[in-house]
Amino acid sequence: MNEEELQKLLLAAKNTLQQGDQDGAIKLYEDIASKDPNNAEAHMRLAELYTGKGLKDQASRELLLLGDAYYESRLFKNALRYFQKVLELDPGQIDARTKAAEIYVNEEMEREAKLEYLAIAEYYLSSADMNKAEEFAGKAINLKSIEAHYIMGLVHFKRGMYKEAAVSLETLCKIKVNHVGALIHLGFSQIENGKFTDSIAAFERVMKIEPASIDALKGLTDAFARKGSSMEAAGYYTKAIDAMLKAKVFEDALKFGLQYIKGSPTKPEGHYGLGQVYEAKGIGREAVSSYKLAGDLFLKQKAEIKAKEAYDKADALEKTMPADAPVRTPVEQIKQPAVPPAAIPQKNDDLIIERTGVKSAEPAVLKPRLDPIRESFMQAAPAVPKEEVKKEIETPKPAPIVQEVTPLTEAKGDVDELFEQTEKHMKDGFFEKAIEIYRVILKKEPRNNTVRQKLHQAYILLAQQEEEIAGKTASKKSDAPKEKKSKISYL
Repeated sequence: MNEEELQKLLLAAKNTLQQGDQDGAIKLYEDIASKDPNNAEAHMRLAELYTGKGLKDQASRELLLLGDAYYESRLFKNALRYFQKVLELDPGQIDARTKAAEIYVNEEMEREAKLEYLAIAEYYLSSADMNKAEEFAGKAINLKSIEAHYIMGLVHFKRGMYKEAAVSLETLCKIKVNHVGALIHLGFSQIENGKFTDSIAAFERVMKIEPASIDALKGLTDAFARKGSSMEAAGYYTKAIDAMLKAKVFEDALKFGLQYIKGSPTKPEGHYGLGQVYEAKGIGREAVSSYKLAGDLFLKQKAEIKAKEAYDKADALEKTMPADAPVRTPVEQIKQPAVPPAAIPQKNDDLIIERTGVKSAEPAVLKPRLDPIRESFMQAAPAVPKEEVKKEIETPKPAPIVQEVTPLTEAKGDVDELFEQTEKHMKDGFFEKAIEIYRVILKKEPRNNTVRQKLHQAYILLAQQEEEIAGKTASKKSDAPKEKKSKISYL
């Protein structure tokens, strides 16, 4: 197409748009773009028209083309403007986010680059691309992102590199002492490292923050069992079963109970708890069998009161059962759990990775709302040395992440909902996440001065946190390079 034909088409498209015929203008600009792919005006007009009609995918595609063109021409500031517009429409556009991060680094806007690298690492973690997640988490760590140590810890955890996972998670927990997701993963990592005392300490910290944490109770059960403290393990097992029953996560409770009695078959608490689960699920005969076995074992321990309680529960249930209903033996219960494989959850529903579960109607026992990224857990049991099988329960192994909750996915909803998210992150010290969401709010309400003030405050607190991190982790050389000033451009 020669220049004269091009100008005629552009004029026709402009006139059509002025007449209010957006659909006609779109067709003309699409025709121009197909005949002259490098025509910037056509792509810019199409991006505007697609955005106006709510066609975000098409608009994002056009803006990305423009951004890439400027990027390849090394006109980085122009490219950044288009990449930012792409991310307003589609925060999950990783190509635009990656190039924006590179531009921020080139422009010495290190805090902005760090936030982008952190979001990219979280995206790849949720996509189960561990290599990419590790790469971008490393870049964020190099820019002093403390939250990126959590992502790095999860990458190592999911690879079964528990020593490396513990190092990364401990680094995070020194600064963010109440990071529940990190503490839980640290606890399970230390179990695999054989550091049971350290594992117990991590889970106990979680219990101080979230007294009803099912994950921490399960972890404490496992840690004490592996340590050889069977009495403490039985106590936490009972608490874990009670918490799961209150939260109505029956399938998880059933699986946990079966795993426990497989490792500790002579512990009456295991069978009693399993009886409670069967009873809650309405599986009466299995409940009767478990209660009776628990009663027998309590008698062997000369715990007559507990034995009577178990027998009484069995008798009460047995009276309601049909006379011809079969009762399976405890061995059959273990080998043939009364739950189809498809019904057994593959992860702790709210974990994610914190990083779940069905919520109870009683607020006091609800499973706490999980921090973004926490939800990657372990449900399958690891191998246990033969000589320890009778002492220890089996620990779940890491499962692939199905979905990560990150700033890319959580920054949705109206402004009030977004403010609630940021307030929680600010309170917990997750300033990087708060900044990401404040930016989303500011894009929705660019004249909202309250948002600008809160965003400015978040940057100040983040800077203070970075100085604290530097003081704890950096070498004490007097000639260490000073942090470069961020060129913040949101005001």
